[in-house]
Amino acid sequence: MVAANGFWAPGAQILWQYKSPRGLPWIDPMTVVQDDSNGLVAWLAAGTETLQAQRPDGSDLRADRSKLFSGDRVGVRRPWKDHDVLRVSPTGKRWSVWLCWDCNTREFKGWYGNLEAPLRRDGDMVLTRDHTLDLLVAPDRRHGRKDEDELAIARSVGWYTQGEVDEILDAAAELEAVIEVWGSPFCDGWEDFKPDPSWPLPALPNRYHDRPSEHG
Repeated sequence: MVAANGFWAPGAQILWQYKSPRGLPWIDPMTVVQDDSNGLVAWLAAGTETLQAQRPDGSDLRADRSKLFSGDRVGVRRPWKDHDVLRVSPTGKRWSVWLCWDCNTREFKGWYGNLEAPLRRDGDMVLTRDHTLDLLVAPDRRHGRKDEDELAIARSVGWYTQGEVDEILDAAAELEAVIEVWGSPFCDGWEDFKPDPSWPLPALPNRYHDRPSEHG
């Protein structure tokens, strides 16, 4: 559902896709909260069926971190669990900010800065590429980087060029600067957000069936 201004209307259901360098996507069905020239805000409720990557034997990709960016992987349909997430993606930025709540207690757990390519739109889908390095921001505003070791591994196996790594680090520094001054979206009050209880869980379309093995 697209509003008259060309943006998605609140309550519209969309697909948020992260594409890996080797083609296997991660897809999250989400509900639009706000969409305008400033950016996109969307809701991912625990229990939503998503398309995720795992090893052919069913193990998690991080079971052996030394092989995180190598070895076979498959796409599987599985529910999002543990946290309800609000994603705030300012227009043109190389990151989105995720606000996370415990899905059982509704306790606010903090912010997650996901470094990624600026969003592109294609029909009912937004497309981006995850950039491995992330930032964690606690409710008391303490923050730090996450997965620096994984970024180094990804560079060593050719997922990124050194120039791309430098750009990722630059994006991390940019987001850290926003955190230091508590700029938008951290200062925008999104931690008080409550979803419309009438929103149904978005469905993952049948065309996104379990994917065959991808070789790393």
